Amino acid sequence: MGLVLSNLRKNYQGRDVIPAWNHEFSPTARVAILGGNGSGKSTFLKLLSGQFSPSQGLMSCPEILAEDWAITVSYTGPHVDLQEAFTPRELFAQHFQWRPMRPEASLDRIPLPAEALDRPLRDFSSGMKQRVKLALAIWTDAPLLLLDEPCSHLDQAGMDWFAACLGASLEPTERFTHRLLFVASNHKKEETFACTEAFLPTGSSVVPL
Repeated sequence: MGLVLSNLRKNYQGRDVIPAWNHEFSPTARVAILGGNGSGKSTFLKLLSGQFSPSQGLMSCPEILAEDWAITVSYTGPHVDLQEAFTPRELFAQHFQWRPMRPEASLDRIPLPAEALDRPLRDFSSGMKQRVKLALAIWTDAPLLLLDEPCSHLDQAGMDWFAACLGASLEPTERFTHRLLFVASNHKKEETFACTEAFLPTGSSVVPL
């Protein structure tokens, strides 16, 4: 058993943004949540991350304590803000004081100019910031990894790096026996390349991926 959704639903102002989900994902699930803007895919990932409370229902995972859910999963998305007064070196040092990192994590593996590691993030381009956000999320040692539109602001070189970085970080670690992946995307192959199944935010399966 990996991740179990039991009648999980999110309602806003009397409207179901996320209709009730009842589904059991395997411990090695690689899931794409597909849809356009406003379809609910980001809301669904924020439910899984613990940022949003469900209007109804439960989610459970053997490797995540319910009371520690939000600090055990790893998430990044378009609305995640970096502490822009920090340098990447300072940001990673602070982050990993609170969240253990995976063994492959290394600042040198982020495709940034060497001097950029000691420059404030406020001086970075949107593409450079996106690489930092992705590295933080992917390299956090977590059994559930949630990526919302991960290729936003990335050029082709950035997308190639993302593919290599994610591909090298899907295996379990000593702390967690499995790693589940969910990617929210507007049907972009460069974002969902690692996924083996796909759903709409309504819970309907998408075939083919």
